[in-house]
Amino acid sequence: MTMLVEALVQAVTAQVVSAIAHEAQFVFKYKNELEEMKKWLGKMRSIVVDADKKLKPKCDQETVKTYLGELREVIYEADNALTDCLIRAEEQKKKRFFSCLLPLDPVFPHKMGRRLTKINSDMKDVHGVLVKYLIESATGDSSMSQHISSRRAYGYSLNPHKTYGLDGDIKKLKGWILNRDEKEPAMNYIGIVGMGGLGKTTLAQQLFNDSQILVHFEKTMWVCVSGNFCEQWILKKLLNKVDEETSSFDSDEILRRLINVLSGKSYLIVLDDVWPYKNKSDWLKDLCSKLPTSGGKSSCIIITTRNKDVAQSMVLRNTQIHYHKRLGKEDSWDLFSEHAFGGTINGECPGDHYKDVSVPILDKCDGLPLAIKTLGGLLSKVNSPLEWTDISNKFHALTTEGKADAVIDSLQLSYDELPQASLKQCLLCLSIYPEDFEIDAEQLIHWWVGEGLVQQQGSKTAIELGYECLAELVNRCLLEVVDQRWYDGKVYKCKIHDMVREVIIKIAGEEAFCIFNEQGKLMQKHEQDEQKPRWFSISEDMDDDKKELEDNPKLRTFFLMSSPPNNFGKNFGFLESLRVLDLSYSKVVEDSSTPSPVTCSEDLFSYISSLKRLACLNLSGTEIREVTSSIQKLLNLQLLVLNGCKNLVKIHPSIKCLKRLIVLDLGDCPLDCLHKGLGSLRLLQELTGFKVVNPAKTQGCTLRELKELKELRVLRIVLSADTEISQDEIGILSSLRFLKVLTIDAEECKENKTLSELDNLQMPPNLRELYVRNYHSKTMPNWFHPAKLSRLQYLCVENCDIVRLTSDQSTWKNVEGLCLKFLGFEEDWENLRKTLPALSYMEISSCFKFKNFPCSVDQRGVWTKAKLISME
Repeated sequence: MTMLVEALVQAVTAQVVSAIAHEAQFVFKYKNELEEMKKWLGKMRSIVVDADKKLKPKCDQETVKTYLGELREVIYEADNALTDCLIRAEEQKKKRFFSCLLPLDPVFPHKMGRRLTKINSDMKDVHGVLVKYLIESATGDSSMSQHISSRRAYGYSLNPHKTYGLDGDIKKLKGWILNRDEKEPAMNYIGIVGMGGLGKTTLAQQLFNDSQILVHFEKTMWVCVSGNFCEQWILKKLLNKVDEETSSFDSDEILRRLINVLSGKSYLIVLDDVWPYKNKSDWLKDLCSKLPTSGGKSSCIIITTRNKDVAQSMVLRNTQIHYHKRLGKEDSWDLFSEHAFGGTINGECPGDHYKDVSVPILDKCDGLPLAIKTLGGLLSKVNSPLEWTDISNKFHALTTEGKADAVIDSLQLSYDELPQASLKQCLLCLSIYPEDFEIDAEQLIHWWVGEGLVQQQGSKTAIELGYECLAELVNRCLLEVVDQRWYDGKVYKCKIHDMVREVIIKIAGEEAFCIFNEQGKLMQKHEQDEQKPRWFSISEDMDDDKKELEDNPKLRTFFLMSSPPNNFGKNFGFLESLRVLDLSYSKVVEDSSTPSPVTCSEDLFSYISSLKRLACLNLSGTEIREVTSSIQKLLNLQLLVLNGCKNLVKIHPSIKCLKRLIVLDLGDCPLDCLHKGLGSLRLLQELTGFKVVNPAKTQGCTLRELKELKELRVLRIVLSADTEISQDEIGILSSLRFLKVLTIDAEECKENKTLSELDNLQMPPNLRELYVRNYHSKTMPNWFHPAKLSRLQYLCVENCDIVRLTSDQSTWKNVEGLCLKFLGFEEDWENLRKTLPALSYMEISSCFKFKNFPCSVDQRGVWTKAKLISME
C-alpha cells in the first residue's frame, strides 16, 4: 500500500504546485490553505516513501496500514477539492461570456475554505500518528522521467515468431491435426496439459497461427475459457469469431446459429485455460458434442488446461494429450538472454559476472518460460553487477520462504521492483479487464491520464509518458504485445497473462481499488464490510444480476464492456468522484436493431453531464447522433473520444467551453465540419478527424483556427470534397512548432484543383511522423520533399495514385521507418535504398509492381536492417 499512497500524494502535490506556480484564479482566494496543503503533502511524501522498510522496532504493520488507508482517503478528498476549485474557476470564466447563465453559488468560497482547512488538519493528524511508527527521511525527485528506460521512445521489439524448445512439440501436434486417417472420427480432440506459466497458450498460439493449419481449416475460433465462466458468454465469443452478430440472442439461439454457420465446413476451435469446475467442464464437453461434423472434412478442438483430468474427460483418445515439458538449460538461457540482454549493443551477456549471477536464477525458475521472461525483463533494466546480485538475493529469499511457485514469485518481485509507485498503479488498472481480453493501448493510456496516474512533465505530454509507461511494462514482461509498430515498438494492443492477472487482482483487491470474488470476478461491494471499489467494469461474462450499476461516491473509473444495465445512467449523479467513463462500442443508445435503456443522445448526455468531475469520456463506436449542449457542463473534461461514431452528424458549438481538453478524437465520423471556436481550446494536444472546409461556403471551423492551438503534438486532418485553402492559411501548419505527427487523408477529395492547392502548404518545422493517405494525384505536393521535411523520421504512404515516391533524386537522410500500402507504381529495392539511406525498418503490402524487395510486397511483409521478419 505504501508505494501506492506515495503515488497519490505525488499526483496531488503536482496539482497544487502547478496551481500555485501558474497563479490559477482560485489560488488567490485560498493561497494560505494551498500553501499549507503543499507543506503537509511534502511531509507526507517524506514519510510514506518506502514506509514498509522504515518501520520502527516493535511497530505493528497492520496498524500502519490502517493509518495509511486513512491518509489515502484524505488525499482523495484533497484531489476532489482541487478539481472543484478548477471547475469553479472555469464556471466563472464562462459566466463572463454567457451572462444568461444562472448565478454561481455565493457561499462556495466559504465552504471551500473550510473544506481545505479540514483536509490540512486531517493530514496533520495522520502525520502525527505515522511519525510514531515510521522513520521520516528526505525525499529526492522520483519523477517518472528519471526512471523510464531511455533505450527507445517506446521500447524495443522482440520477434513474436521466435520460439524456444517448441519446435518438436509443434511438429508432433501438427501431425495429430493434419495427418489423420479417413477412418478416424471427423472431430479431432487434442489436449495440452501443464502447470501455469509453462507455455501452453504459447504452443497453442503457434499452432493456431501456423500457415499450413490456416489453409487446412475454413473457420478458426479462439476462446479463453478461464475459471467459473458464463455459458452464454462462451457461445457469444465463438459466434463473434465467425463475424456473426449476437447482441440480442439467448443461448439457444446463439448455439443454433453457431451450428448453422459451422455446418458443412472444417473448423478449428481452441478452448484456452479450461479449469476443473465439474459442471462447467461437463457443459463444455456437451457443447463440443453438439457441434457439427462434415463428411470428408475433419475439424479439430484443442483444449489447454492445468488439470489432466479435464483433458482426459474431454479428449477422446489419451494418446492425443500432450503433457508440456519445462525448458532445458540451453533453451532457458537463450530465452533469458533475449529478454535480459536484448537491449545491449550486441544482444549478448556483457560479462562473466552477469552469467554467474544469472545461472542460479535460472535454476530457481526451473524451466518455466513465464518466470524466465519476467526476471529477464526485470534485470534488463539493471545496469550494475551489484544490483543484479541484489535482485538475485531477493528472488532467492522469496523462493525459500516456503513458497513453491517460481512464476508467482518472479511476478511478485518484478512488481515490487517497478521503479515508480505510479507505474505500479498503472499496472493494477489492468485488473478490471476480463481474462485474455485484448486491451487497446490508447484507451488504457487515456484512462491513466484521465485519472491523473500519468501527468505531463515539461515538454513531454502525459500521453507520450503513458506510452513510455506501457513500454516499460512490456519490456519487463508484465504485459504481452498483441499488436505493435515494429519501427519503434509502439504498442497498439496488449493483454496480460492469466498468472500476471492473478497477482495484480490480489494486490488491487488489497489496495481497495477493486473488489473480487473467489473466482476473480469483479464485485461492486465487499460482502463483509460493504466497502466499495474505486474502479469497476461491467463485462459480458458477468451474470445479469451483477450488471446493475450501484451508487458509489468513491468510484473513479467505470468501463462498460457489454450491453448496458436497466438502470444505466439514472444514478450517475451518485458517482460524484468519477473521472473516467468508457462506453466505447457498447449499445448505450438505442438503434433500429438493439433496445437500450437510453433511447437517444440527448438522454445519454443529460445523464453524463451530472458527472461534474469527469476528465475522460470515451464514446467510440456508439450509436450517438449528436453531442448535445449538455456537454458544456463537463468543465473538467480533458479527453473526449468519439472515434468511429458512424451516426454522429452534429456537435453542439458549446464544445468550445471545454477549455481543459487536451485530446479531441473525431476520427471516422460523418461530420461535415466543426463549429467556429475550436481555436479557443488552447490546451489541445491531439486533434483527430479535423475536416478542412471552404471558408467561403461554411460558417464552420477553418484551418485558420488551428493557428491558436500552439500545444498541438498530433494532428489528423481530412480533406473534404469542397476543401479550399486560402492564401492566409498556407502557413498555418508551420506555426505549430510542437507538432510531431501529421496525417493528411484525401479520401473525400478527388479534384485535382483542390489537391493542387496543397502544393504551397508550409509544413511544421519539427515534424517527426507523416502519414499521407488516399492522395489521388500522380505526383505528391511540393512540400513532400526532404528539404521541407528535414526532421522527418517515419513516413507512411497509403492508397495513393502517385507514379513515384519522389519527383527528383533527392534523399531522405533522416527517415528510419517506412510504411507503403496499396501503391501501383513500379519501384526497385536498390533504388529505394538509395533514396532512404538511413532506412532501418519497412512495412509493405499490396504494392504488386515493386521488384527485388527482400520481403513480400503483396501480403504484409516487414523488413528490418537487422533481420527479415515474415508476417504472413
